[in-house]
Amino acid sequence: MTISKHIQEILTPDQVIELLKKGNERFVNDNLRNIKTHHVLEATKGGQNPMASVLACMDSRLPIERIFDKTIGELFSFRTPGNVVSEDTIGGMEYGAVVAGTKLIVVMGHTGCGAVSASISGTVLGNLTSALNKIKPAVNSAAEGFDIATLENVEYVNTVIDANAVNQIEIIRKESKILRELEQKGEVKIVAAMYDIATGIVSFR
Repeated sequence: MTISKHIQEILTPDQVIELLKKGNERFVNDNLRNIKTHHVLEATKGGQNPMASVLACMDSRLPIERIFDKTIGELFSFRTPGNVVSEDTIGGMEYGAVVAGTKLIVVMGHTGCGAVSASISGTVLGNLTSALNKIKPAVNSAAEGFDIATLENVEYVNTVIDANAVNQIEIIRKESKILRELEQKGEVKIVAAMYDIATGIVSFR
């Protein structure tokens, strides 16, 4: 069953992280909750009490709610190429925190990220190019620590993926006074995570 307003209000950001971790553990162990759709629809028809906003890549292998074993009304989900932020996604996160009461923002990269690989390769592809350019700072900074900074070096690619998630968080903090102040007060936490497409495991950074 989806969370109530009372439960949402008393949850701390760290407790929300633990709920996401436990949900991911159920996902990995193929032990997802058996939630009846009509029960959740009834519970949420008058409003929503999501616990977190999650920004992930548009990759079809990242079904956010399923990965965390969450149902209707429990998460705000944002999907963009390479989990890059924009004015619109930041605005949605601000709405989530200020109006809907979310306690956590997660920027989640994933292994095997095509957008990151494309950015490393210098791909130019229509409107996608703008998103790939937003990943470039992570491509460049990660390269400083490797003798071989190519797609063949999986460790390097994963380092770029991690660095990109952290960079996107810094953009959120820079561009949103609202979220920055909520984080400083301890009312909201903004964290990075990595999803392993081979195992289903989410690692929080």
